[in-house]
This record gives sequence, structure tokens and C-alpha cells, in this order.
Amino acid sequence: MRKSRFLSRVFVSMFAVALCGTAAATTSQPAGTCTPPGAWEARADFPNTAIVRAWGAFFPTDGKVYLMGGRPSENGGDDFVNVNIYDPATDTYSTSNASFDDNQVNNMVGGVLDFGGTSLIVTVGGSASGATVATDATRTYDPVGDSLQTLTNDPWPGADGGTTLPGGAAVYENKLFVFGGFVIGVGMADGVWVFDPSAAEGSRWTTLTATLPTPIGYIPTAQSGGLIYLLGGSTWDDVNATIVDSTESSVYDPDTDTISPVAPIPRATAETRAVAEPDGTIWVLGGGRVDPNPSNEVDVYDPVGDAWTTAPSFVNPRRNAGADVDPATGNIWAIGGYDAGATPLFFNEEFTACSGPTDIIFANGFDPET
Repeated sequence: MRKSRFLSRVFVSMFAVALCGTAAATTSQPAGTCTPPGAWEARADFPNTAIVRAWGAFFPTDGKVYLMGGRPSENGGDDFVNVNIYDPATDTYSTSNASFDDNQVNNMVGGVLDFGGTSLIVTVGGSASGATVATDATRTYDPVGDSLQTLTNDPWPGADGGTTLPGGAAVYENKLFVFGGFVIGVGMADGVWVFDPSAAEGSRWTTLTATLPTPIGYIPTAQSGGLIYLLGGSTWDDVNATIVDSTESSVYDPDTDTISPVAPIPRATAETRAVAEPDGTIWVLGGGRVDPNPSNEVDVYDPVGDAWTTAPSFVNPRRNAGADVDPATGNIWAIGGYDAGATPLFFNEEFTACSGPTDIIFANGFDPET
């Protein structure tokens, strides 16, 4: 059954007893609880070096954040072929024994999918540091068994012969949807593709009919209420042959394979993640490369009101960080990325959401108890 934006209201009602607010909320709380919606704090830095262009994946089974691929520097061949793992419970890092089969592991997109009862992290596409080509590889990582595999019979069709990096991704009903992409050094893509882990091997990818209203890559993308939101992204400047941050914003309905405009994000941004909070709002985490970016601003989109507010900013402005959210608690991690001078960073910041009683009333006037 087709889901609608109004399911965001259901999400707010369901989680109001567990989450004490969003950026656009006010609430009363007993002494000793944090000020809603929560706060960013420094956690253990990524050890020994920096990390950029990794795909962050929170794995609900063990509560750890998996940094898939990425690199420590801009030196050719300097890539992370093992998975770097952050454990928020102990504030420590470890490294997988398993390794990717090559070093085309930057700028991947992905998600956590169920393969017949086994949860795996799926990654799509990627490139190597200093390279001008991309891979079409679809890969899986099993955090429990510490096993990395390439699905050789299910390459991503959007790579277009190794010219294109995937633009954005989100999971809906155990399917991974991939949007747009960067045609390396040439422009942007506008396609939409879906990966279904339950389909027969060799037929898991489908190229969908819908196309994005604007060719775009590096898209902050997240699913909320059965709809997938694309908020910002990189467009292509033909004159200067470079990528440019955008305010382009749209919503994709996976049940009807259609795309519609939504209120544009108030600031141009790209090369970052969007994450869905338990109340149904979507948070776009800093990002962007065109001055005054990269930013530390966190923009909050409310699907119910089609409106934008802001959440607390993190400390270190950055783009291309490894980031993700715990969908149960709303806690967010952002690890590494580039600063304004394109210097790779090692900072790790965590947003800890409040928990406690609510009486949340949103700025758009929606009260979840009425």
C-alpha cells in the first residue's frame, strides 16, 4: 500500500515518548535531562590519520558505525581497503580483517539490507584516489562474519562503463534506491536504479523509468514515511568544468516511481549525508565545497509541513565525512571529511538526541497529541 507524507505524523506520535524534540520543537523536561533536541560533542578522533569519502553505515545488530572505504589523503593509491569500525559504546576504533578486492572504494553509496535473514552492508560503485574511472561493483560486507564480497553477477548498471559515480542512496522496504551520479570530469547523471536482494542472482538491479528533474550527484538522500527525499546535491558548471553546490530538492515515491519538487533547502550544499530522525524529520549535515561552504550547519526538513528549520551546528565545518544515524535513538556520527582548504580531517563528532517525556509542539503548529 502506498505510503504518504502523512505517515510522518504517525512517526512523531510513535516516537514522542522516546525523543524529546527536534530543532523546531519546544518541550518541558525534568531537571537533569538535556536541552532538546540534544547536542553535538567531540568523540575519539579517527586514529593515526584522516579519513575522507568513506560511506558511513550504522549497523543496528551491534550498534557500531562502519566506515566503508574512503582514503586518508589525496595521494594516488592511498585508499582504505579494509573496513574501519567505530564503536560508540567504548569510543574506540578497530579494523576489519576482510578487505575489498580492489581500491576503488571512495565515493560509494550504500545501505543495510536483509539477505534471506542475514543483515549485510551493501555498497555501490566507487573510485580510487587519483583515478579518473569508476567501478560498477556491488559489494556486501557481513560485520558478524567479517566477510567482504563482490556480487560479480549484479554490477550497478548506472556506472555506464566505469564513467560514473553514484549520487545518493536510501533504503525502502529492503530495497536500495540509487539516484543520479557524477560522470567523472564531464557532468552529472539523472537516472534512478533499485537493488533488490530478494531477486534472483543476476537480476537484482532494475533501471527505473523516473529521471531526476536535474542531472545531479553527491546528493544528501534519506527515506522518511515511505518517501525518499533528495535535498541538495552537486550540479555541473559547463563553463568552468566543475561541480557546484545546489539547493535542488525533490521527493521520490518508490511505490509509483514518480518525482515531485519540495521546498528547496535554504542553502546550497552537497557532498554530505542526509539522515532521518525518529520523528520523521530529515537532517542535512553541513557539506558543500563552494564558498562559504563547507558548512557546519544542520538543516532540518519537515515532510509534514514541507518546511525547513535548523538544528544545533556541529563544531568542525566539513564535507565528504563518513556519517550515519541510529534510527532508534536519533544519535548521529560524522567522522572525518575535508575542511575549507580541502585538508582531510580526523574529527569525530556525535549528536546525542534527548530522551525523556515530551509534549512536543513543532514550529509549524503540529502537535502530535492532537
